[in-house]
Amino acid sequence: MKIFFIGDVFGSLGKRILAEKLPSFLKENSIDVCIANGENLAGGRGITHNLVGKLKKFGVNVITGGNHSFENADGFEDLKNDPFVLRPHNFPSGNIGKGIAVYTLLDGRMLGIINLQGRVFFDELCDCPFRIAQNATEELSQKTKNIIIDFHAEATSEKKALFAFVNGKVSAVIGTHSHVQTADEIVSPQGTAYITDAGMTGSEDSIIGMKKENIIKRFLLQTPARFEPSESGPMLNGVIIDINDTNGKAQSILRIYERIRFSDDKKE
Repeated sequence: MKIFFIGDVFGSLGKRILAEKLPSFLKENSIDVCIANGENLAGGRGITHNLVGKLKKFGVNVITGGNHSFENADGFEDLKNDPFVLRPHNFPSGNIGKGIAVYTLLDGRMLGIINLQGRVFFDELCDCPFRIAQNATEELSQKTKNIIIDFHAEATSEKKALFAFVNGKVSAVIGTHSHVQTADEIVSPQGTAYITDAGMTGSEDSIIGMKKENIIKRFLLQTPARFEPSESGPMLNGVIIDINDTNGKAQSILRIYERIRFSDDKKE
């Protein structure tokens, strides 16, 4: 089973990248399941019903979230009713939506997905991602050995610790949130693929997706400044993970960092 996990899709530029490039990418790489972190779809914060529909039209099968999942009210209905639009599973009980899913291919093969959020450097009072990961893995393993975790976390140490905690028990642990792709992808001897951060699908010519000027101004003056998504320097970030269906072990992880040229761009 080949999985393409797309790093945080950021704003309208991220959506445009997927609209133009994703269908052919999935076909050319024989991808079975496409997962995208979509918590930054709506102008950099939150999701909407309309954008969820568009991502699915482009070829995304499962959308994961993070600390911005609930920042757009229009997205709540998707979290409530769509089994493949996830928010972190360790959000406090009482929140709408869920953080685990089992996606079934037409041939009957299944992939379990767990969405978690870290606690280091976050204001949200999430439940322990380690204990929740253990419980969710035990639950999903009753249905499939193929299990992927999207760990939306700030600290590299916390991501590495979760990887060590579930090593050999899941197919992959993929870090998200920082919007900066790391070059530490590995497959452990126990068969778990890992990368600290899958990166961002959006503007490379930016500060983690936003226009640079106002962010620099805020650092310099320490006063509020309006952040706006950047539309320049499109890039596609993610990883392709190949899983052995018989035992759920990852066989390979390939990091994707592609600078995009749109079909309607003027030729030099």
